[in-house]
Amino acid sequence: MKTAFSFLSMALLFIGMTAFGQQQKTQDHPVKELYLSTIQAYNEGKLEVFLANFSEDIRMYGTDGIYQGKQALRDRFEGIFKQFPNAKMEIPELEVEVLSKENVLVNFKWELFPMGRGPAFRGVGSGVYTLRKGKWIEILEVETVTEVDKELMQN
Repeated sequence: MKTAFSFLSMALLFIGMTAFGQQQKTQDHPVKELYLSTIQAYNEGKLEVFLANFSEDIRMYGTDGIYQGKQALRDRFEGIFKQFPNAKMEIPELEVEVLSKENVLVNFKWELFPMGRGPAFRGVGSGVYTLRKGKWIEILEVETVTEVDKELMQN
């Protein structure tokens, strides 16, 4: 119930702030650096460093399913790191919107190279960050694939 309430609260906050035009786009916010450090940890295969920026109650709507909680993310990415040890992610576009003093929305475009280079998956995503006990942490993420290079297509 608490998770559903948190999700509903964040959704209502986002809708309310957007409806009244109170969000502020910025290129200089601590969440931008945090987000990029998470991508760097992913690219280096540092699972625990990667996971440190997610809340215990993270909800991720991934390209391959819905994940609830940090343990679910650990299981997902542990498997990805084993299957694709050279995978690299690039973020060609990143936008940070300040919704309030304690809530930030990150919109991004991503490219995932499973073999480290070459053919890629491309997509878009959004993440909601909140300030908890003086630390920014991601509580919600949604990812969508928009393009797959033909070399990665399964018959």
